[in-house]
Amino acid sequence: MSAARQRRRLAAGTLGAVLVTTLVAAPASAADGATAPADPRGLATAVAGILVGAGIDPFGTGEPAGQGAAVLPASAASESAPADPAPSGSTPAGDASAATTSAPATAPTGADTTDELDTEDVDASAGGRPYPGDVTTEPVLVADEDDRLDEIRTVASMVRWRQLEMDAPYRLTSGSTYTLVLTKREAPYTVTDLLALAPQTFVRQPDGAFLLSENVVVQPGATLELSGAGGLTVRLASDSERFVSIVNYGGKLVTGGTANDPVVITSWDRTAGAPDLLTDDGRAYVRAVGGQVDLRATEFRDLGFWSGRTGGVALTGTDRPTGGALEQFGRELRDDVSAMKGTAPATEPGAPPTDAAPPVEEPAGAVPGVLPAGELPLPEVDLDDPSYSYVAARIDGVTFDGNAFGLFLSSANGVDITDTVVSDSLVDGLVLHRFVANAAISATEVSGNAGDGIVLSRATTGIVLSEVSATGNGDNGIELRGESLADGPSATGSPVGDYGNNSVSNSVASDNARYGIEVVGGRNVSLTANDVSGNDMGIVVRDPASEVAVVGNRLRDNARHGIALRDGVLSATVSGNVLDDGSNGIYLRDAVADVRRNTVSGMTLHAVTLVGDVGTTVVTENDLAGRGPSAVDRKRVTGTELEVTGNDEGGWASTKPFWTVVRNAAQPLTVMWVLLGLLVVVTAVRGAGRPRTRTHPYAEQARLSTIVGRPANDLPLSTHDMRTRPQEGVLDAPR
Repeated sequence: MSAARQRRRLAAGTLGAVLVTTLVAAPASAADGATAPADPRGLATAVAGILVGAGIDPFGTGEPAGQGAAVLPASAASESAPADPAPSGSTPAGDASAATTSAPATAPTGADTTDELDTEDVDASAGGRPYPGDVTTEPVLVADEDDRLDEIRTVASMVRWRQLEMDAPYRLTSGSTYTLVLTKREAPYTVTDLLALAPQTFVRQPDGAFLLSENVVVQPGATLELSGAGGLTVRLASDSERFVSIVNYGGKLVTGGTANDPVVITSWDRTAGAPDLLTDDGRAYVRAVGGQVDLRATEFRDLGFWSGRTGGVALTGTDRPTGGALEQFGRELRDDVSAMKGTAPATEPGAPPTDAAPPVEEPAGAVPGVLPAGELPLPEVDLDDPSYSYVAARIDGVTFDGNAFGLFLSSANGVDITDTVVSDSLVDGLVLHRFVANAAISATEVSGNAGDGIVLSRATTGIVLSEVSATGNGDNGIELRGESLADGPSATGSPVGDYGNNSVSNSVASDNARYGIEVVGGRNVSLTANDVSGNDMGIVVRDPASEVAVVGNRLRDNARHGIALRDGVLSATVSGNVLDDGSNGIYLRDAVADVRRNTVSGMTLHAVTLVGDVGTTVVTENDLAGRGPSAVDRKRVTGTELEVTGNDEGGWASTKPFWTVVRNAAQPLTVMWVLLGLLVVVTAVRGAGRPRTRTHPYAEQARLSTIVGRPANDLPLSTHDMRTRPQEGVLDAPR
């Protein structure tokens, strides 16, 4: 076999091995940071060009380059791994948590299946457990309750403005139900007063409990105090015939028991002789519309249905002024008018007016009631609207169990909740719905609720959660929403700004069906020193949230991500957290954050995962340990501003398969340089193996002696010899 043929076969074998390796690997990306895969056709063409340029026919045809049929390999799967699916729009339910779902991504042919779980970043929430009530009947019952309360308010306003003699409590009828209205007085209304005012509808039972079978409304200036030595149990009638409620409409509601002898307020099915566990025909509830609420050592059980305001215990403000504010406004206006007319307000009802300031003289010839332009000769009257009514509440040592919404707050200011338990609600546990500000919630346990444990809905600001526990809930443990109420002009004229200034610290969020803590939008949110474990994801920050600090938290055994920031999060800080056991430690998708000084261990995919546009994200000084394809996964990052430096990956064990390593290395330039090196090595090896003999450089040339026919010598020929030399040899010498 000739040397040329051997060289051709060697080159063809080398090329074939490289091409087969490249095609089998189907490179999706090279080392971390690569943005496009290699094309096998371009790779084969480049390799063939190198070999042809070296004088070797790579296909063994013996034809010059550019002639004949050069067979190139068929195109392999070269598409890169798909990006994570865009999150579907969430559909909020009552501004509580809304489950967002999307179809899981399908791994392409040849993709690294060990990273499949990482690419399937979809919301796995089922939205909590389904509501057991009647979705057709219950909304109608809520509307009926709203109409009833509007009628009561209308009557109360007529009483005030017409100065009717209604100082004593009175009763209103609405359909087949009665409502006892407690009017203004200095002394609080107690159980004894209720027994006297409603002897047929507030009855003591043989076991010592009291059964209330009509509605009660507390007007501004009145106080209802439910307490008793040795405890107190109030059962609110709630059955197929009717359900009743206690509504504090601008007054004050006080319940006071002790840890050993609490006040118990529960629904009561008079037919079954037990609490009402069905909501399809409505259920008894307690509500405050403005005013003040003071609840201590009280248990509220099995109350409420369908809506937040009828959901069990609801503390809601109103955008209408309270009666007390209107009364004050009317008195001030009357006094100002009296002053302008020169009379002082009467000090006692029916007393004649007394002289006050002298009347203001009008200019001569002036029309009565018409004043000249310029400085007002009369004092100004402040006609500003009276203040809006926000509910204020203090809740200490209270249990909310089995309600539709455990505790519902809206339009509240200065609420203080401590040592409270909210459990087994049919929807969400503790809900701060709209316009709740400056609330402090501490030492509170929220567990077993069908939806979220604690919800801070949009338009809530200045909320401090400390030492709370949210465990075993059907959706999120704690959810903080800070999005704007509207994206532009709207029918209600809601503002477009976002909300925030909320914090969660020293709290526990564990074993919830969805996320431990979720932040949706807003700004200036702090999550510090929390213990988050056993959830689908630990801490999730998403949508256009900004200035979010996730600092000093402990996260364990969360199924997918320990900490996830995604979908437009800006200026976030993830620092000093300890993450143990799970699939991914810290996950960023289309978010910008400063990730530093975190300790990650026990992960099975990646310690840190970066996807999409992460802007100026910095990942530095982190201690990363675990076992998986890579400690820091950034192969799906777009942009060049990412900084990943100074991380300790000594405790990370790579589990990449052999072909994954090969495909990451099999890039066009890498292969070309490897082939060039192989050619040099092969040439050197083949040359070193041949035996060498020293020959004269002109050994193959004809000697002069054969041409002239004489032996060569060093003596010059004489002139005579040269003339007499026979010429035959010269003529016969080979040419």
